Amino acid sequence: MAPFRFRLNAILEWYRKQYQLEQGRLGTCAERAVQAETELERHRKDVLALQLELIQAPAVQALELVALGSFRHRAKQREVLLRQNWLKSRQAFDHQRTVVQAAQRRLRLIERLRDKRLSEYDYELSRELEALASESHLAAFARGLNDPPNP
Repeated sequence: MAPFRFRLNAILEWYRKQYQLEQGRLGTCAERAVQAETELERHRKDVLALQLELIQAPAVQALELVALGSFRHRAKQREVLLRQNWLKSRQAFDHQRTVVQAAQRRLRLIERLRDKRLSEYDYELSRELEALASESHLAAFARGLNDPPNP
């Protein structure tokens, strides 16, 4: 019997590489989402720290209060931009996770098909070996019947 050969092996390898590539992309998306979230949190902490510093100052002048209003406005704008960036990165991560899951399903499907074909091949090989063993045993038995007994 010929050795086992899975005809879809090239496709299996391509799906495997595609899955690994998509996993790498997922890791990149996760890093971007974490980075965006960290930047947003850092911005919030910095704004809060500066506001607390101004509030705790012993004497606050009018110009400082005007500057605080302007600072708050710019800080809110920056927070909106950072939040949008975080949401986009999170959406990209969620989308990429869906892509990875689809690639994983395709890969598992072909792997299961290969396993099934290999099981069928093993079964056929076992049957062939069993038939060969039976024929060999019968041939040896027939030889024993045809041979004259040894004195």
